Amino acid sequence: MLSKFQILLACIILLFVNTKAQDVKLDSVVSNINRYGIKTAQSNLFVHFDKNIYTNNDQVWFSGYLLKTITSLDQYHTLYLSLINNSDSSVVIQEKFLIEKGFAFGALTLPDSLPSGSYRFVANTNIKKDNQPEGEFVQSIIIKSTTVNPLTANVSIFKAYDEQSKNGTALLKILSSDNRFVENAEIKYQIGKDKQTLLTGTAKSNVIGELMINFPADKITGDNNQLNVSIKKGKDIRYIKFNLPVRSRSNYQIQFYPEGGYLVDCLTSKVGFEIKDLEGTAIKATAILYENDRIIDTLQSNSTGLGSFSICPKPSKKYYVKLFGSEQEGISYHLPAALKYGAVLTAGTAIAENDFRLQLVANNNQKVHVLVHNFADVFLHADLILAANKTQNIRFKLDSVPIGLNTVTILDSNDCPMAERIFFAHYDQLNQIELSTDKNEYSTRDQVNLKLNVTGKNKAALTALVSISCTQANRISVGNNQNIIDYFYLQQHLKPLPSRSMGLKYVDQDYLNDILLVKTWSRYKWPEAEVENKEAVLSSFEYHGEITRRKKAVVSSIGLTTIAGESLNFLNTDSTGRFNIPYDHLLIKDPKIPVWLGLVTDKYDQYELKIDNPHDELAKYIVKQKFELPNTKADVLNSGYQSITSTAGIKLKEVVITKKNQNTDYAKGTYNKCGDYVCRYNILNCQNHVADADNSSPVTGEIYSDGKGGKITYKGCLVGERKPNITILKGINLAKEFYVSDITNKNEPINFSTVYWNYQMMVNGETAISFNTGDLTGDFKIVLQGVTNGGVVYGEKEIIVKSK
Repeated sequence: MLSKFQILLACIILLFVNTKAQDVKLDSVVSNINRYGIKTAQSNLFVHFDKNIYTNNDQVWFSGYLLKTITSLDQYHTLYLSLINNSDSSVVIQEKFLIEKGFAFGALTLPDSLPSGSYRFVANTNIKKDNQPEGEFVQSIIIKSTTVNPLTANVSIFKAYDEQSKNGTALLKILSSDNRFVENAEIKYQIGKDKQTLLTGTAKSNVIGELMINFPADKITGDNNQLNVSIKKGKDIRYIKFNLPVRSRSNYQIQFYPEGGYLVDCLTSKVGFEIKDLEGTAIKATAILYENDRIIDTLQSNSTGLGSFSICPKPSKKYYVKLFGSEQEGISYHLPAALKYGAVLTAGTAIAENDFRLQLVANNNQKVHVLVHNFADVFLHADLILAANKTQNIRFKLDSVPIGLNTVTILDSNDCPMAERIFFAHYDQLNQIELSTDKNEYSTRDQVNLKLNVTGKNKAALTALVSISCTQANRISVGNNQNIIDYFYLQQHLKPLPSRSMGLKYVDQDYLNDILLVKTWSRYKWPEAEVENKEAVLSSFEYHGEITRRKKAVVSSIGLTTIAGESLNFLNTDSTGRFNIPYDHLLIKDPKIPVWLGLVTDKYDQYELKIDNPHDELAKYIVKQKFELPNTKADVLNSGYQSITSTAGIKLKEVVITKKNQNTDYAKGTYNKCGDYVCRYNILNCQNHVADADNSSPVTGEIYSDGKGGKITYKGCLVGERKPNITILKGINLAKEFYVSDITNKNEPINFSTVYWNYQMMVNGETAISFNTGDLTGDFKIVLQGVTNGGVVYGEKEIIVKSK
């Protein structure tokens, strides 16, 4: 027979499906959550790159997906893509690509002069929120340069602390590519992070290529311990970063996450914990849990650095952990203090299908509010009476709750947070893809036949638009790899996520349970203060400019013209000379051809034209953002694979790497007064290198190539000097078709690491595609990701290519 309490609880549970807020306080909480969701809303952009390990002069293929927007879709028209060198945060490349109906497709070629190292692509849409770029996506990549870096350097600690001088000493060693000492290299160094600069200096390396850098060890903290060094020898430049040791600080970080948020006196709680080193690398370790000076448990973290244990804290007792077997066994890591009164919730699993179950217990009698929400909308809510020290089982029916991460929040009678738990709803409804090949092993220049089928809930077929790549498996680093499902459902909400050695995160329920335990309360901000009911101001990155005459504003409208390939467009300034260039005036099919901007007047040389370049604004913003590399060691190319070659299949010769200035949208080469120039290949007025930085002025009487196989003698500039009526802008690139090699041509090597790329493949039911392998052998990975009419989808499969 059911007790009165059980009957009451059953009635309360039924209220969770359709109940409405019954009092003003709860209405206020719900409204505040809604406002918080609006205030923190961001566009969700994902970019699928064909791989994440490239060589210099390599081809990059990508597809961009707008998964969520904060304004109407037609307001998104340009994808800004920047390549950043992580060693010095310099902007290496900036390009634009068309966004159409939420999709962006593109390709670019990496510069031949790129040195090996760690880089990142940063993608932004044209939308700004409160004058800040939003909807950002970052993809870490590795560049394995086929050129040789003429300078190599490393930093080590020579002496951590000197009792007399109170200084530490770092040792910088500089070698050439052939392991010779680099003498008299110009060195600049700075100790500090962001604006907290502790010390700067300049010096030169000694005869054995070394420099001792003293640092004030007592003043080094976790906020200023970065040593940044630039090394210059001739035209060669090398950058290096190193974290100096902080005195009396542990070499490890241990953080504790009580399930629900707080420990409470005399209530048993599950506690998640995470162990990392100072660089953020996950540590698998054993630790000892103490109650005062008494050992009460042994703890173990797994390969992701995560673990959990249960504890029932007693009043006035102190709880702490010590790492077992480390060189710092004496350092204690204290658990958070327990509350005198409160509630503890426990979920057996945070992975839910159609319902979610948890247990709730308090150490005093009280009335609470229970909410199920996603920090933007409240889906379920009700009141609940808690009796002291009596565990209550609660089941939430999730019919009205969307798939993905959601949160249960417990509020006390004053609407203050008591406990919270993140869970994954409808995990069983994640989209699936059936990806099969006609065989697992192929020969070189063989045909691969692939069948695709995308299904959703109850295995129902879905229509999908996907991008597909097939690339060498050794060109995909697991540590840097991202997939659209992990990103959409997990990473965008819970970043940074611990790495998983097997790659895909969403498929591992044990991993999901671990991270959802340690990420409890990670986004809990909305109750701290009333969210201001103020609409965000949206704007857009655009080319805009101003025309003046004799440094004064003009008094009437002036016409402008843009030439983008074969497209000629006209626009007018306002009456004061200000103007914006519409994005559709900048569309180009060939990235080598710039957009030409000119004034529609014979007296153009009497005016001054000023252009504000959106790339400049974005670059300043990007380089100021804090960026941490994924906390896993980058995968090394397996020596068993073929060596990396250039995209033409020929090993590049050794070159001297010279740092180049940051790209802009304007012509930077040298021109004479007629606008004539010579490109790097000695071609007069070469149309493929209009805006190259190394263009030079032609010399009268010299012989140059005409670019068509002939020669031409330059007769000089014969016109009077007059300011040219032209400003060169970078256009917005349209999608580029993937180059398909001719497998019947035996004279042309096919050594591309990416043998197949399709940026817009429609899958509707079982769909067949085919492509050919090249001349490279080894393991290849097929990756498919994109969007469906019911969410996102990801699939992968490996094949082997062998010589004939």
